[in-house]
Amino acid sequence: MSRKRKKPSGYRASPATSARTPSAAPREAPAVPRFLSWLAPPASDSTWPRIGRSLARGFITVGSSPVILLSAFGLLFALWLGLVALGLPGPFNVLVNLLALPPVSTYQDANASFELYGSGGAGLLATGAILLVRAVVLALLTALIVRVYEGEGTVGETVGRGLRVIPVAVVYGLMSMALMLVGNMLQQFLGAGLGLLGSLLSMVAALFFFVFAPVIALREPDDPVVEAVRRGARAALMPGSRHLLMCLLYIFLSLPLLAVFMPGGPLLGANPPLATWIYALVGTYVHLSFLAAFVYRLMAIEDEIPDEPVKRRRR
Repeated sequence: MSRKRKKPSGYRASPATSARTPSAAPREAPAVPRFLSWLAPPASDSTWPRIGRSLARGFITVGSSPVILLSAFGLLFALWLGLVALGLPGPFNVLVNLLALPPVSTYQDANASFELYGSGGAGLLATGAILLVRAVVLALLTALIVRVYEGEGTVGETVGRGLRVIPVAVVYGLMSMALMLVGNMLQQFLGAGLGLLGSLLSMVAALFFFVFAPVIALREPDDPVVEAVRRGARAALMPGSRHLLMCLLYIFLSLPLLAVFMPGGPLLGANPPLATWIYALVGTYVHLSFLAAFVYRLMAIEDEIPDEPVKRRRR
């Protein structure tokens, strides 16, 4: 089955790829062990967009789309009102990651649920309900970004496409929660230092393997949920993608940096000051720009994702 799809608007193939001739053999990347092939640097003819170019496209795409910005800022305000109505007293630094990608948002949602309802059954039910809301938000925002890259489709059609991929977004949230629990167990067994590192790496793993799944579900609406998740993982494991580096960058930017430097972040209350709201809006713009960058990278190479796991010859 052909999987040819329209490339994102503004996408340009690398010069080495566009100028390749049958007689010119592409330069191979340095050899690495086969089980670490996805860590290999990109070859000169790699079609993966570079991380800097991807982030630039993401920030420009989100910043130039009033629909995406207004939708995100409206959702930020609505989600904060919802948490205040449920009785969450803060702190205000919750605002900056309210529209973060899973598992950063999953981590924050679980903390909010357990703080409101305890760690028993009520807390788990609240976590599940918030996870569903999070899946709806993620699916709709991803659909809006894909629409901008495709350059076609009405807002109503885009919302319909987003609603159809909610099951994939739910799986993304559930798997993020599962890996987060694994990280918490590692923290208990390994202690504060190594345990914290293991917890962070489990969040990186969740982003690494599942961030592409909603995009594939939007671009391949006939694929079942499991196949969309599998193809997203195969894309992440393709050699030369530098996908791990981008996931590390996002996780370490979202958790320590954005929350630490928020003005008035540790304070409690229902009415954040103006400076806090401005910082939260900027943080939301950063989260959406990273999402747009991930979407851009996937759309640029989606025709190359193998339909089956790559079988490597034994030496």
